[in-house]
Amino acid sequence: MQRMHQLISRFFIFGFILGQIFLVGCSARPTKPEKTKKYTHQKVFYYNFDAVWRAAQLTLKYPIAVNNMDNGVLETDWIRGADGFVAPTATEPSSGLKYKIIMNIVKGKTEGRPSVKVTIVKRMERQRDFFSESEVLESDSLEEKVLMYRIEREILIDEALKKASGQNS
Repeated sequence: MQRMHQLISRFFIFGFILGQIFLVGCSARPTKPEKTKKYTHQKVFYYNFDAVWRAAQLTLKYPIAVNNMDNGVLETDWIRGADGFVAPTATEPSSGLKYKIIMNIVKGKTEGRPSVKVTIVKRMERQRDFFSESEVLESDSLEEKVLMYRIEREILIDEALKKASGQNS
């Protein structure tokens, strides 16, 4: 009877230890990192493609890495956080922050008139130190809104100049 009792207690102890190893093994398993949402800003302009393309080029005040009008892609080089856009209410950006702006410009027709869809993505990364991998950050979307506004203003100014020069001649 005592031997049976020892066997049962050893079995429970062995089961308890095995259960603890299993639980620790499961809890220590690395989880997949959550994918960050990519916020894109889109707007449709009812002007011809060339006018929108020119306005988009004028609004990007950064060095351009990709300028492909055939594919409708404008992309900046990586911009250091300190050299880029800073919101009026923001503090000094960290030195490891960098970002790039990607514009996709697609021409089409809406109800028989020319239309152009502009999509802006701001890809931000922060590298804490030399050895660590960069961390993808979400944009506050303020710069994207400002760029859309500037594109629209450039188009309106260009249209007004064309109209004024046509009236004077």
